[in-house]
Amino acid sequence: MRHGKWLLDADADRHGSTWSLGVVSEVVQAQYRWAGVRRRAGRDPDVLFDMAHAVVCRWWDQAPGWEEETIRPRRLYRLAEVYAGGDLGWWRIVGRDAIIFPEAVAVAGVLLERGTSELAWEAFGGERLRARGADDPLCQRLGERVGRPWLGPLAGTDYDAALSAHIGALARARRPGGADRAGWRDDPWRVRPEHRPATAAAQLRVRAAEARQAGSGTRWRAVVSAGTAPV
Repeated sequence: MRHGKWLLDADADRHGSTWSLGVVSEVVQAQYRWAGVRRRAGRDPDVLFDMAHAVVCRWWDQAPGWEEETIRPRRLYRLAEVYAGGDLGWWRIVGRDAIIFPEAVAVAGVLLERGTSELAWEAFGGERLRARGADDPLCQRLGERVGRPWLGPLAGTDYDAALSAHIGALARARRPGGADRAGWRDDPWRVRPEHRPATAAAQLRVRAAEARQAGSGTRWRAVVSAGTAPV
């Protein structure tokens, strides 16, 4: 992101190397919010954003199956209509990081808050240890902060994700002696390899393979009809 422009992945340079942030105003607003979150993060803002980005990318991958999700598909339509003639499959890949940026900033802000570790502890029942579930208070807060109150229960029961690993590490650190026993594998800010989002280059290779096999790769066309795209 630079001077009101979003820099595209070098492997995705098909419609120019940048696009104007003015196309999606929410991204512009999030850029200003990120400056404040970055200051609060201190010396490790990139580590914070890496985790938040992994969390939101997971939601992005799951979103085609969520009927309630309409915000990001509309951003996608706006982007595709302006720059790519409606090529949603291509833009869903190369535009992902820009489209999810507002949610990534919101998640990063929550993860920085002092009460977050307490919410993670409560998610596991505190002193009365139990499994996390749909009532996970941290996931509920995240859903509310990204403007999707319905998301909390879905995130709370998604156990194979960066967010689940993060919450688990925070909770283990709260147990008696947990902080002393923690090793690098228990670092709550470590994004495990299996939780890292696929790169644009990797997804474009898959898309090319799908095209050769007559796959569409454009499932989001069914989520929001072209007629509902915002002006």
